[in-house]
Amino acid sequence: MSSHVNNIIPIISLIICLPSLFSAPPSLSAAETTIRKPVAEVLGRTIYEDDLVPPKTEAEQKAKLSPADHLAWYERTREETLRNLVWSAIFADFAQKRKVGPTLAEIDSQIRQTKRFMAEDKVRRQKQREELIVELKSAGLTEAQRKQKQQYLDTLNSLRDHDARMEKEQSDPAQKKMWQDSEQRVAAMWVKQWKVNQSLFQEFGGRIIFQQAGWEPIDAYRALLDQYKAEKRFIIHDPTLQDAVYRYFRHSFVYADEKKAKFYFERPYWERTEQEMRAAGF
Repeated sequence: MSSHVNNIIPIISLIICLPSLFSAPPSLSAAETTIRKPVAEVLGRTIYEDDLVPPKTEAEQKAKLSPADHLAWYERTREETLRNLVWSAIFADFAQKRKVGPTLAEIDSQIRQTKRFMAEDKVRRQKQREELIVELKSAGLTEAQRKQKQQYLDTLNSLRDHDARMEKEQSDPAQKKMWQDSEQRVAAMWVKQWKVNQSLFQEFGGRIIFQQAGWEPIDAYRALLDQYKAEKRFIIHDPTLQDAVYRYFRHSFVYADEKKAKFYFERPYWERTEQEMRAAGF
């Protein structure tokens, strides 16, 4: 699959998960909730220590990890959860204020592109299978080459079998309706994700970075967080968590400049051909 259509959930998709992220742990008693430690605030909501690492989860990890591994897990989990809570709330607030959402036409367009890609990919995989079967009959392969090619063939066979199961399942009218509903939900998520990123880029500009889920307007992300921080829309009380919200920006990324970013956000990527994306340098 080309880079502009990889379907792995990106960080911005946390906006979909917002309601569950602010739920208080159900196992806490009334007495326990009165002494919960606040570590941050975001959009007027308090985030407590046990929102980051529920006591039951910590006890389970402590029982099976060494002290050093438990400490590493604990620190990483606290930071990642806080970042997710803050980012999801802020991006959801931004999307709501800008009234960003998918239209039915955009959802249908995304579904058509996905189906087209899957059909083309199925043809490519079948061709690769046939080539590998021929290659594996060659006496000139080393043991390492043979093993590598056989593993790839096994993977392609598994994908072929999975496709067959899905086709059989979708032949049932009830199952087909479930698949169509799921298709709509997934497409709506991808369309909204791209449109939020588009809106952020249009407002803040800057560079974009490649992630497996697509291109993200990284400079716009930071500008939005900086804006909310300056307005005290989120506040970190715990000094050990001060870097959590911004640690994402320290990773090594593959950047694209603002010129390429403008091209990427002119039209939805799923409406462009692979040739167009390549010609633009993607």
